[in-house]
Amino acid sequence: MEKIKISLNATVLDLLKKDCADFGITKTNGEINFNAFINTLIANYHQQFATLDETLIDDVNQAITDVAEKYKQQTLQKLLKIFAKQKLQEDVGKNAVFSFKPTKVAEKANEYIQQTLMPSESLSSYYRRLFTEYAHKPKNERELIIFKENYLLLTKAIKKGAQVMLTYKDGNVKNKVSVYHVGSSKDELFNYALIYFDGKNNTVRLAKIKHVVLLATKSFIPQENVVLFDYQIKNAIQYPFYNTDVTPIKVRLTPKGIKLFEKIYLYRPAPVSIEEDVYTFNCSQNQLLYYFERFGENALILEPKRIGVFMRNYYYFAYKKYKNAYGKD
Repeated sequence: MEKIKISLNATVLDLLKKDCADFGITKTNGEINFNAFINTLIANYHQQFATLDETLIDDVNQAITDVAEKYKQQTLQKLLKIFAKQKLQEDVGKNAVFSFKPTKVAEKANEYIQQTLMPSESLSSYYRRLFTEYAHKPKNERELIIFKENYLLLTKAIKKGAQVMLTYKDGNVKNKVSVYHVGSSKDELFNYALIYFDGKNNTVRLAKIKHVVLLATKSFIPQENVVLFDYQIKNAIQYPFYNTDVTPIKVRLTPKGIKLFEKIYLYRPAPVSIEEDVYTFNCSQNQLLYYFERFGENALILEPKRIGVFMRNYYYFAYKKYKNAYGKD
């Protein structure tokens, strides 16, 4: 099939390219494989997108029930054309042109799209609408579209209580893996699979998984590991939760620290209690350190001592480097 040229909002095109990079769709040399990304997007999203068109047609048909039968089809086509034109007018901004070559991945999808195009709509216009609709979704939903097959297999394994074999993009293979949960981070950026194998809890980005194979062996996760997974899901799914993280962490905040805590949302742990300026958390050590390292003198870790010592050393070695570079003044 020949290349298809698309005129697309430049902002949408930039988002597609960024997704391609962030989701790790690359060539063997490490460069992004944008053509493969676009074909995967079309193959995995075209049916869901077609449902939106079908819903619109059903709604319009419902609205014109009083129109005489011989005028219904003509009225339907005119209204759909108006809606499509309005949608394009809403898609304001600078345009950019790019081309992609359909591959076998999206062969059936392309055939379906060409057979079901609305009258008077071009293929390029349809793809423009499809890509734009995709771009309007949160990033975690877009990632689920790109890795639809693996996501469905992981959720199927959970439902069936079956183990899986995972092949990662770096070539690493994990066999007899029990899957506990697949979900997105609270910031709605990426999706993670919580898995148990070799007697340990593990966390893996959905985008890092190349293949998923369902096995006949039954899934098994010890209850103590289930408890840790539940803690992780409640706090921040991207941060693994270990036995050492069960101990509550207490942090004293200055007045400025309290304002920073209210302002900085990304990766913020949820406090289980607040007593004046002391905040208590039941979250992973890694999440808490990553979040509060930005607070400097405005946050002091009171308990456990080992985490406070870790943060002290973090600042101390940073101080030494700056002191060597700039002196005491």
